[in-house]
Amino acid sequence: MGKLRAGWVQIGGLGRLTVVGVGLALIVTLVLGFSITRAARLHLLDARAASVSAAVENLPPYPADSEESPSEYVSFDVAVRTSVLGGETIRVKVWTPEGIIVYSDADELIGQQFDLPIHAELAFQGGSETHISDLSDPAHAFDRGQGELIEFYIALNKDAEPAVFVVEVEQDVSGLSNALTLIARNVWISIGIGIASIIAAMTLGVVARDRELNRRRTQAEKLLQSSFVAQEEERRRVVSALHDDIGQPLYRLLYGLEGSRAKLEPTDKVAVELGHLTTVVRDMDTTLRHELKLLHFEMAADVGLATALEDLAALTRNETGLDIDVTVDLDFDLSSANRTELYRATREALTNVRKHARASKVSVHIHADSYQVVLDVTDDGIGIGEAKDPGLGLATTRQRFIALDGNVELHETPQGGTRLRAWLPRAEDQVT
Repeated sequence: MGKLRAGWVQIGGLGRLTVVGVGLALIVTLVLGFSITRAARLHLLDARAASVSAAVENLPPYPADSEESPSEYVSFDVAVRTSVLGGETIRVKVWTPEGIIVYSDADELIGQQFDLPIHAELAFQGGSETHISDLSDPAHAFDRGQGELIEFYIALNKDAEPAVFVVEVEQDVSGLSNALTLIARNVWISIGIGIASIIAAMTLGVVARDRELNRRRTQAEKLLQSSFVAQEEERRRVVSALHDDIGQPLYRLLYGLEGSRAKLEPTDKVAVELGHLTTVVRDMDTTLRHELKLLHFEMAADVGLATALEDLAALTRNETGLDIDVTVDLDFDLSSANRTELYRATREALTNVRKHARASKVSVHIHADSYQVVLDVTDDGIGIGEAKDPGLGLATTRQRFIALDGNVELHETPQGGTRLRAWLPRAEDQVT
């Protein structure tokens, strides 16, 4: 599930839109396919019903009493056998409202009485009905070897209300099934080709976009790496300049002040002023040493992240009394840029804890999942409260992480403290 979620995030907005579009296209395809097939079935049935109705309407009137009008009966039988029977039509019956079959091309059915089919009842009301029967009712006992039949029920002598007779015309369903199969196959092939074309076009668009994104990402990584190298060189130059050009003169100035003061009486006004200047220089020296340590530890992140973080925790511990626990659970090497950014994010988080959290304990934990390297800095302080502005330091940190396809989040823990979570993507050769 985690890999699916990570993959969903990595494919980007266009990729997600493509997946959703393909899913909707498949749904539309299924709906269209079944709808068109169903509509074709109804149209074919309607066309057959219209043809059968036309043939039945052209039949001569069926005599109310066939024994008294044998010539009319013979004329009706000849018309049925020449105009209606044959081809797909395999049976013709004439029903009375009482369920008696008074005419059929199958002599054994004539005169038998059955429960009147519901579709025949509707036809007696003056309409026409179409039904596909499985031939399970007793009236179809002679036709069960046919499998399924299409039944058309059409009222005779429609001028009479209600109708006196209803003609049942039974046709073989195989012709309709073959036509529907052919239509369905052509429909699915046509829709499938259309959907395949859409999917292919969208896939090509996603592939082209991914290539462009990869090109831009590679270009951005090279620019970031070049910028990082330049920053490292500048930081080393600054550290050296601060130590040699400012630190050493400060030491000489401090020793000179202390030496000059030692030559004077302690109550001498000059000696007192020299003491004040000595205090100022010592404070400057302390501040300079602190900044040099931070810069030195940041450079140490290029060599070992765990060691640099332990040194940073020790320095913060000594200055604040915070109980800081550092854990780095990584079984692979990070790039120098990622090591430095994780170190900087930790330093920013600890600085915020010192300034705002009123905490006593801090946990620094760096670990990795299948796709990301994650930094969690959690304290037991007073939480974020109503503060909404993340501050310049955190905003800058977030911008740097976003530039590396990561991000930074800040939220309160269930216990009321604060957790800073920052993450960076693992390199492609590190993804598990």
